Amino acid sequence: MLSLDAWTIFFTVLNVLVLFIGLKVFLFKPVLNIIRQREEMIQNQLAEAADREKQAEQLKNDYQERLKNADQKAEDIIAMAKNRAAEERSLAVARTKEETDKMLARAREEIRMEQELAKKEVEADVAMLAMEAARKILKTGDVHDAAGN
Repeated sequence: MLSLDAWTIFFTVLNVLVLFIGLKVFLFKPVLNIIRQREEMIQNQLAEAADREKQAEQLKNDYQERLKNADQKAEDIIAMAKNRAAEERSLAVARTKEETDKMLARAREEIRMEQELAKKEVEADVAMLAMEAARKILKTGDVHDAAGN
């Protein structure tokens, strides 16, 4: 049968306590430290990933804002270009009208001068014809002959 001796129980309990303390010191603490370090590393990586996600979201928002601003600037530039083109077209039309008016005024002045010159030439021709007729009348002495020629 089995006999229970006090010393055997004492040494068995002592061996269990020494084994427990040894395992605790040499196995459980290092393993728990490694597990704690791994948990801290995972927490740090999760926090870093969350920060990077926030940064990426911020960059995305900044990009969208810049894109919106770029679209607005493009619209402003197009509007300014249209306004400038309209102004330049108006100026060109005004210059063309002004040049046309000046050309018409010059043409009218030239026509007036040509008319005056033609009028003077006609008056000179009429005066010459009158003098010739008067000369013929004086030469022949007959008014009827001069009217007949």
